[in-house]
Amino acid sequence: MLRSLLVTGSALAAAVVVLGWGGQELPEGVTAEMVEQGKQVYDGAGICFSCHMPEGAGGPLAPKLADDEWIHIEGSYEEILQLVSDGVADPAVHPAPMPPKGGSNISEDQIRAVAAYVWTLANRG
Repeated sequence: MLRSLLVTGSALAAAVVVLGWGGQELPEGVTAEMVEQGKQVYDGAGICFSCHMPEGAGGPLAPKLADDEWIHIEGSYEEILQLVSDGVADPAVHPAPMPPKGGSNISEDQIRAVAAYVWTLANRG
């Protein structure tokens, strides 16, 4: 079974639906497909990776997202969604503000998807 889950992204998406992410249930309204789309937005049109680095590793311009430590919020999906939408005008730790949508022109659906992906980064278990 583990071998089959590692074959493709769609197999991973199926595992997320059945098992949750990191042993946790996905937030209400979040689907595995949203998580997959969110990763694409994070790595592409959302330009999130340029400050938060690939896979949310963090860097000099923006905090790490791949852990359960949050600076401006507690880390719920709804809070992440709001933070991505509104940005962070006055960051507590890093040198530059995060503009709304990270300065990109992503849609509301893409915002929901990238928030879902970021939630999974912080909740891998």
